[in-house]
Amino acid sequence: MKTKILFLLLAIIVLCVSGCTHTYRGKYKELYSVAIYSIPDACGYLNNGEIDVDPDIYVWETDDYGRVLFSYCEDRTDRVFALVVCQSFDESAVYFYPDVNYVLCLMESDGWYEGGKDYLKARTKKFYLENRDKLKEANDWNKPQDKTKCISYPISSRKAFEGNTASLSHSQCNDILNEYSKTLNLANPGSSPRRYNRILQVDAEGKVLHLIRGVHQHFDNPNWKKTDKYTFYDIELLVITDKEGNYDKENGILVLYSKANEINYKYIYDASVIKEFKENNNWKYEYWTDTEEH
Repeated sequence: MKTKILFLLLAIIVLCVSGCTHTYRGKYKELYSVAIYSIPDACGYLNNGEIDVDPDIYVWETDDYGRVLFSYCEDRTDRVFALVVCQSFDESAVYFYPDVNYVLCLMESDGWYEGGKDYLKARTKKFYLENRDKLKEANDWNKPQDKTKCISYPISSRKAFEGNTASLSHSQCNDILNEYSKTLNLANPGSSPRRYNRILQVDAEGKVLHLIRGVHQHFDNPNWKKTDKYTFYDIELLVITDKEGNYDKENGILVLYSKANEINYKYIYDASVIKEFKENNNWKYEYWTDTEEH
């Protein structure tokens, strides 16, 4: 069991690194671009156990003005799904309302993602029926287009950001994780819990939304021996920094996940929580104007 858990932790790290190089080759490149730049922790790939493959997309409907409502999945464990609304797209860019154009769902599952014809449709039909009306309302469904409420991104085959966006160092991540870990009163916290970190989004002024994952091994057993039961405490944090990596210690950290001994853990968050977190950190979106050229 201990070997399996360690293998799982290593696999998660490898997947997060390898996902950065996957190139999308599917037929919904515009919708793919909307999904990866709307959903903060979207990686843009689905790992089938051997290689990274394209995520699955199913189009539910379009309105009279070109909006598209679709399901999106990049979760191999067949549990995390998204509904996303695209406002519009042209030859080079996609447009959407930030922080209100997606909703996530966590479903029960005993296996891996099956894929294939109509699988995503069948898997998310109930989710779609329960959430479509609220999502449509928030995104002005069947109303004339108002691009001034949109942000835009270039149509992309992978998630990437322009400019010299700096990631947090290992030591910075460990400092942030350890500061949060003090609030947990763990019996045996590790000094270097960081497992990986990545950049999720960048605002108009260069502020960066980071994801940090940490694991405290043997967190409840200061005298742990190899013959003892393996225990671990998983943490995932969002951190907003400026260009230089500085952050507001009071408002700049959001706890996404904090739990012990959960193998194959998954979680979802509400878009409104991310929106509020950004607002508390003066996040600035560069909204589209009719003078922009792509």
